[in-house]
Amino acid sequence: RRSPRAVPWHERGWLRNVLANSAYSPMTPPWNLTGWPAMAVPFGTLPSGAPCAVQLVGRPGSEAALLDLAEQIERSRPWRRTADPELG
Repeated sequence: RRSPRAVPWHERGWLRNVLANSAYSPMTPPWNLTGWPAMAVPFGTLPSGAPCAVQLVGRPGSEAALLDLAEQIERSRPWRRTADPELG
């Protein structure tokens, strides 16, 4: 699926932005709307070679716990870096 066309988000209405986000990434808008902390953490690759991730969601105020959990996941399943380390 292609990503939404890049346009200034402030020039579109709220509902149009929510619909564009929901079509592209259906699992994240509910957490954006509730304001609950959430993150996607890389978790290896699919058999096709495409990257995959796990989504973590916490109660309000649980950002530190989510970051700790993400660190544990990264330690147990480190993901392969694709960027040239010499570039930054």
